[in-house]
Amino acid sequence: MKFNRIIITVLLNAFILISFFNPVQADNRICGNDLTNFFYDFHDEKDDEFKYPEKRNDAGIFFDFAWKNKKIITKRNNGYPIVKFSYFEKEKIKPGKTAIKFINSIDLSKLNDEQLEKLIRKSGKINIELLSGEKFQLISKLYRLNDFKLSDFEIISIQNIDSAKGIMEMSFEAYFTNNRNDILKTLSNDKALEYQLTKLDDDGNYIYGYEILSQFSKVDICDDLRPYFLWPLSTVEFEEFRYDADVREGLKNKEKLVSPVFEITYDNNEIRTLRTEKGVGFFRQDFDLKKFPFDTQKLIISIGHSTSDLTFLTPEPGVFLNLEKFIDKKINKLKAWEIKNIEIKNRVVELEKWNLYEKKIVPRTQNYLDIEITIKRAWKHYAFKVMLPIFLILCVAWYVLWIPTYKYEPRLNTSIIALLALIAYNFVFQDDIPKLEYLTDLDRFVLLSYIFCCIPVFSSIAFSKFISKNQKKVDKVNKFIKIWGGLLYFLISIQIFFYK
Repeated sequence: MKFNRIIITVLLNAFILISFFNPVQADNRICGNDLTNFFYDFHDEKDDEFKYPEKRNDAGIFFDFAWKNKKIITKRNNGYPIVKFSYFEKEKIKPGKTAIKFINSIDLSKLNDEQLEKLIRKSGKINIELLSGEKFQLISKLYRLNDFKLSDFEIISIQNIDSAKGIMEMSFEAYFTNNRNDILKTLSNDKALEYQLTKLDDDGNYIYGYEILSQFSKVDICDDLRPYFLWPLSTVEFEEFRYDADVREGLKNKEKLVSPVFEITYDNNEIRTLRTEKGVGFFRQDFDLKKFPFDTQKLIISIGHSTSDLTFLTPEPGVFLNLEKFIDKKINKLKAWEIKNIEIKNRVVELEKWNLYEKKIVPRTQNYLDIEITIKRAWKHYAFKVMLPIFLILCVAWYVLWIPTYKYEPRLNTSIIALLALIAYNFVFQDDIPKLEYLTDLDRFVLLSYIFCCIPVFSSIAFSKFISKNQKKVDKVNKFIKIWGGLLYFLISIQIFFYK
């Protein structure tokens, strides 16, 4: 008993000594660092500047983009810029369709992209003439804007393209950034300069708010900080069929995935919020399989946002460069498909949404960035393992027409065996054919082959009835079917696959 007391006393004293001399102390700072702790201490709950990083008072016109010669340029129609979105006069200026010819009598086809950007940033009364010839006057007004950047997007691999179910499974890495000049302005104003932190530098001096920036290049925005500011970049979303946290990388809390990586970065005297999405995504696709198996499809990865604010998502050059690399078959390693082209397109959708609080339907403009991957199916598998065996079985059935008509028993036996063989083979390849509510080209070809495989069977049965009455007429009909029936089969097959 005495021995046990000694052991307990020794262990208790050891625990007290370890606790006393342990240099690790509780960190009460928000997110565990000075920068985010400063945001928390200094934030103004009434200030909504964090929701709209950029203010503008101009024409509210934004031009579409294109990728050419390794540069992002303004998309044009015969030299005239095409509008991506117009904040004003939406009825007259249609996204992606309207090209502007003149602004204040200035010919836009003669301006480069930099000059064009300066021109549309002017305020006041603006006279516009569209390429269609329509003229009107636009008066600029104050508005606020979020312009997110898709800084990088890399497709690691496409694991599965299920054309029957319309689902694509893809591993990717995406990086979104948002310049936060509003935060930089807040950190450099007079109040922030006067704000002292408890942390001292090596010389024992206080570190002021604006000096904190030089200490950090990247800081996590933890869950404790997120409720105190509006972070518009967090509203950017992939339009996914399902979000599987088990195959998506992100920040972890107690070994559980809670969100994508979300950080503040500081470099080149600019503050940005950085959001990282990594892992596997499942994207619903709308496939048109009418020309299967010689079909070309578009895989579309749509990225949008869940707010009704004026928000854009603009790609940067790294996105285009990475997608161009993925076209290489050595990199994408797709076996059943060939990538023909990859494009990035802007899409604006006008929606109506029911407002739960105002109890009315309100208009809503949704901006999407679509990554379109044009793929062509590798048809050789279907040509040599499905279509060719069907054609050979049909040839066996059709060859019956070369057997003399009076030998109707061998004709009938051979043609029936060929028909049964075709039916049996249908069970072999049925998993290779998508089950749809409409017929594909391959479905039409198989159905046509069934019909022509039945002709020798029906003709042999019919000839057995009339052969004793008129042998010459039976032979004449048989010859007609043999020649013109085969020609008709080829013509219809060509029409199925090559003409619509």
